[in-house]
Amino acid sequence: MVCEKDPLVEKVCELYEQISSLESLKPCKDVNMLFTQLVVTCMPPSPIDVTKLCKSIQDIRCKLIRLCGEAEGHLESHFSTILGSYDNPLHHLNIFPYYSNYLKLSQLEFNILTKHCSNLPTKVAFVGSGPLPLTSI
Repeated sequence: MVCEKDPLVEKVCELYEQISSLESLKPCKDVNMLFTQLVVTCMPPSPIDVTKLCKSIQDIRCKLIRLCGEAEGHLESHFSTILGSYDNPLHHLNIFPYYSNYLKLSQLEFNILTKHCSNLPTKVAFVGSGPLPLTSI
């Protein structure tokens, strides 16, 4: 069972403690820095099987996932407000930090769709995409 002694687990727990102690998860220098550290920490492949983490670490993992979702909601809200201030917001989508990730995800979903369709779709509707303003784009 993987617990606190693994260096990756230790680092993620340390970041969780720092993130959970923030007054707000709205975009700012500290929030951006901590979530960047979390992403950089978690990106390299790891042999850790998260299903085998001890209960206390599983609890931290669940709480951290919720904090990440909350922070992403604040990030999308922040940038949707900025984008909404432009005369043509579509010309400025690239200012959103995850825009290229969203394009890649949309391409992946489109590729999956085309494998199951005899004709390529000419129109797409975003249904039930969630509460975040940029999630569907």
